[in-house]
Amino acid sequence: MKLAPILISIPIVLCTIEGCGDQSAQEVIPNQIPEGMSIDTLALSVTDTIGVFYGDTALEFGSLNRVRIDEHGNILALDGRKATLKVFSFDGELLNTIGRSGSGPGEFQYPTGFAFLRDGGLLVSDYGGSALVFFDANYAFDYQIPGFFPVAPVEPVTGPGNTFVAGSLDLQHDEDGYSGTSFLGRYTGEGMDPELIYRSYPLFIEMRVANGEQNVNVANVDCVWESDLDGAVYFAVRSDSTYCVERFDADANSILIVERDWERIPKTEEEMAEGVLNEGLSRSDDGSTTVRREEVEDVDPFHLAIGTLSTDWNGNVWVGQGYTSIPTFEVYDEAGALLKVVTIPDLEGVRGLRFCFLNGMLAYDYAPIDYPKIYLLDF
Repeated sequence: MKLAPILISIPIVLCTIEGCGDQSAQEVIPNQIPEGMSIDTLALSVTDTIGVFYGDTALEFGSLNRVRIDEHGNILALDGRKATLKVFSFDGELLNTIGRSGSGPGEFQYPTGFAFLRDGGLLVSDYGGSALVFFDANYAFDYQIPGFFPVAPVEPVTGPGNTFVAGSLDLQHDEDGYSGTSFLGRYTGEGMDPELIYRSYPLFIEMRVANGEQNVNVANVDCVWESDLDGAVYFAVRSDSTYCVERFDADANSILIVERDWERIPKTEEEMAEGVLNEGLSRSDDGSTTVRREEVEDVDPFHLAIGTLSTDWNGNVWVGQGYTSIPTFEVYDEAGALLKVVTIPDLEGVRGLRFCFLNGMLAYDYAPIDYPKIYLLDF
């Protein structure tokens, strides 16, 4: 039997902030906050957007895979489908374009994430090319580390020192079949192996035979993480039954800063019909790769407790609720004290939202209903 495509599937939920049917604005504050706790609720507004459906090609995005704000207030938007990293002023003026589609130095096949390095450079995770691509402080190509298997480290964030933190897979094959783990590790950029591992989980591996070919489908535990200005890392498993956030300091010491009881919240029939977005990599035995990005039927009948994690310039962590129709965040300090709840009423019902609150405030739609755009936010 021919050993053919290995399909590496990293599930990405289409509605990171999922809808709640006819939930009203009065019900936005999470109803599972302990009784008797008094907190302020603040609202963010959309002040402008970057992105057009058709017209100025600089503002036409194929897919917004990751958007961040640098220390100078510029916006960096990674377009996976167009294989470029664009640099905008906060007013939406295009300042620079980093990389292009291809397999040469400084080129990408399908980039999905990037992170700033503390020496002023940045790295891009090329999911399609199984490589990490590094740029210097002037955003000129520096070097790359190719040949990761099965995928390059994904969703990198800035780590302590000049390191970065990213998720990865360790997939092994022997006479007994396939096995492996998914893990969150810290990397120095000097090789393929992490210098330490924060958390790891067994991979879910399914073997199927179709048309005389053996297909290996690999999926990992769905997790989110983010770092702050001091190099601490926040981590959460996206689950429909637990509400828990862990913090690792710059020395990788762990403390559980948020953990509370959680009752599952069922989805409505309308929410189930919306589907989810799956993104994966098919790798054949000849070494060729194909990235797929498709909407599939939603099979999870319950909402996630936590949808996203973000950090801000004050060292606080913004925990995005996974079940509200209006984007809603519980904001905690590094010790786990709940400071406030923040909502974004202007973005009610918008699908596929991700957020950045470091060096500024914005949202972007990873899986838009119409066309990808960046939303600039302010109180």
